[in-house]
Amino acid sequence: MPAAPTRPRTATTPAGPRPGRPQTASVRRRHLRRQFDAGAGAEARRYRGEARRRLRGALRERFLAAQLVRPVRLVVEVGGGPGRFTPTLLGAASERYVAVDLAREGLRRARRASRGAPGAERAAWVQAAAERLPLATGRADAAVLLGNIVSMASTDGPTLLREVARVLRPGGRIIVDFASVPSAIQEFLTLGAERGFLLRVLRDPRYYLLDEVIATGRQPYDPRRLARWEFRFYAYAEAAALLRRTGFRVVDAMAIAPLSAHHAGIARRAARERPTWATLLRLEEAIGRRPGVLDTGHGFVVAAVRTGRAPRRASRRRARLTATAADRR
Repeated sequence: MPAAPTRPRTATTPAGPRPGRPQTASVRRRHLRRQFDAGAGAEARRYRGEARRRLRGALRERFLAAQLVRPVRLVVEVGGGPGRFTPTLLGAASERYVAVDLAREGLRRARRASRGAPGAERAAWVQAAAERLPLATGRADAAVLLGNIVSMASTDGPTLLREVARVLRPGGRIIVDFASVPSAIQEFLTLGAERGFLLRVLRDPRYYLLDEVIATGRQPYDPRRLARWEFRFYAYAEAAALLRRTGFRVVDAMAIAPLSAHHAGIARRAARERPTWATLLRLEEAIGRRPGVLDTGHGFVVAAVRTGRAPRRASRRRARLTATAADRR
C-alpha cells in the first residue's frame, strides 16, 4: 500500500483495469508491467535509506547466501527487477545466471549495474512472464523469487509456482518470500503513526481495505483506496501447503526481522556500530526461525526443494532458452 492515503475528489476511475473487479492474468500482467517500468528507480532503492530497510535487505541476502552454499550451474531469478540480489546470484551460478522479469526497465537497470561484476559474462536478461518461463524443463538448479512475486500473481500464484517447478530439476531449490496479513497491516499502521494519517485510517478501516484484507487475505485492485494492484497475502501454513501442492518440500523458513521490522529505533541505533548490527542480525535470524513467529516481521522467506519428476512442458510455443535469445532482450 502507498505511504500516504488521500481520497479522490471525484469518482472518476484511473486508466487501467476496473477497480474492485477480479483481473485476468493477462490484464494483471500488463498493469504490473506498466507500474514496475514506471517505478524501477524506487524499486532499486527498496533496501536503501532507513536502517530498517537495510536490515530487511540484509536478512534476505543472508538467507539467500546460506541456501546457495554449494556451486550451482544454472540459477534463475524471477522478478528480480533492478537486480538487488544479482551480485550474490552471479557468484553462486557456476555456469549461467538468468534474470527473468516482466518489466523491461528493471532488467535494463540490473544489466547496467552488473557490468564489470565477477560472473557478469555468465548472465542473461529475459523479459517474460513468470507464468510462462522460456526455459527448458528440468534444467535449472535453483530459482529465486524475492519481492513477493507469488503475492503479486494473486490468484495465479499456484500457476507461477508450477511453472517454476517445471524448469527446476528434481532436487533443485527454490527461495521465495511471502507477505503476510499481520506484517502488511502492521507496516501500514506504523507508517500512519509516523506520517500523521493513522487516525484517518482507523476511523474508516473499511475504506482503506483493511477489513477486506484481514477477512480474505486478498487486496483487490482499487487505486482510489490505495490498492495499486491485486495482491494475495499468505499465512505461513498456507504458503507451505501451496508449495507442497506445486511440487516442493520446505527445508527452511524465516520471518524477516520479527524484532525490529516495524520499530525504526532498534535498527537505527544498531546500525551505528558494526558489532551491534551483527548482533541484531544474529538475533533476528534466531528468533525468525522460532515456531509461531513466521507470520510476524516483514513477511517470511522460504527455501524448498523440488520433489519428484519435473512435469512436461505445458506448451510447445515456449521456446528453449539459449544464450543468444536471452542476451538479445
